[in-house]
Amino acid sequence: MLDKNNILILCKVVDNFGDIGVVYRLARALSDLRPSVKLTLVVSNLESFHKMASAIDPKKQIQDFHYKNSVWKIIDWNLQASDFQLKAPVSQFSIILECFQCGRPDWLEKLLFSDDFTETVQILNIDYLTAEDYAEEFHLLKSGTRKANIKKRFFMPGFTEKTGGLIINDFPGASAAKAAAGLSDVPLSLHCSPRFAHSATDSPHLQSLAHDPYKIFFFAYDDDCSSLVRGIADFQERMRKTKSDFSVSLYLAEGKSQAPFEKSWESAGKPFVIKKLDFMQQEDFDSFILGMDFLFVRGEDSLARAALSGLPFVWQAYKQDENYQLVKVNALIDSMKKHFSDDEFQKLKKAWQSYNDYEQQTDEKAIADFLTSSGEEKNTAFFRGFSERLHKNGNLASHLLDYIDSLS
Repeated sequence: MLDKNNILILCKVVDNFGDIGVVYRLARALSDLRPSVKLTLVVSNLESFHKMASAIDPKKQIQDFHYKNSVWKIIDWNLQASDFQLKAPVSQFSIILECFQCGRPDWLEKLLFSDDFTETVQILNIDYLTAEDYAEEFHLLKSGTRKANIKKRFFMPGFTEKTGGLIINDFPGASAAKAAAGLSDVPLSLHCSPRFAHSATDSPHLQSLAHDPYKIFFFAYDDDCSSLVRGIADFQERMRKTKSDFSVSLYLAEGKSQAPFEKSWESAGKPFVIKKLDFMQQEDFDSFILGMDFLFVRGEDSLARAALSGLPFVWQAYKQDENYQLVKVNALIDSMKKHFSDDEFQKLKKAWQSYNDYEQQTDEKAIADFLTSSGEEKNTAFFRGFSERLHKNGNLASHLLDYIDSLS
């Protein structure tokens, strides 16, 4: 019989923070929903994990991590089988979550496919997030392995009810904030104002948000940002025609995009305020972005947070050969279409496509037009509608636990 209360989660870190960010978020959600679940995380880069969760010791190959009322076992992916008795603890795991097609450590591969390992194991491949049609087609699809007792299926995150959905976490203090706002039955992320976000954490990043004007969060890949800076500056000038005291404060995330953005901003004459951010713990980040007015995000985890937030945003996809990232961008744009008026949808489409077309310069007017719609609150209700749909699709972690419960 499958032991459904012990779950082994595998994470091979390719992107410095994207992979482990999603895995840490998933583990948090699983523990929040079912504190009795015993989680073991096997991670290839504990330094990156430490940036997400400071209690992780990157130099310790085997450690316990205390999360609320749960204790997780953390194991370094690079550990050698001879370093400790692996077979006894690992053989307990009937459920393995293999994240982002990461494969398995050598020691685990040898154990599972050895002749004397006869227990039934269910491997669920938690795949990359996409709005493409194949997310629905692959969800819960069987995948072959080399042994009949080692079974595998795809479990697809996504934006529709025919996928696993998105991971939904409450941030620290969410219950108190919901009660204060009278929102006990409504996803907090759809109604969070800066004052509620501030009450949720003691992070110094949140101290001044209530006093800032229009707040933009910026997190991107390492590219020239000249057109974006000009587009944001143009937006600010447009808004000042009707609101003379309007001004932008742009919060610049730590990472490779920080330096090129600052360089472009300086070259443009520093047309608006920027504030450089240090790397945040994941819970602080979740609270922080809910205090923003507009988001520029990249990758997978930040995309999911933006989509769930109900805030207007632009997503930058990872650059691929032959501009293939536009296929992914267009699929997500199409999934949002029914929530928008024709005019506002065209602004969204033009801004997103231009920003993600790496074969030409970003259209600064398209960026300014889209930002202006958000500043004038012409599109904000549409983003809230999109977010409400995603929340109604349910929590990926909850769907995952339900599916595990159904296995035999």
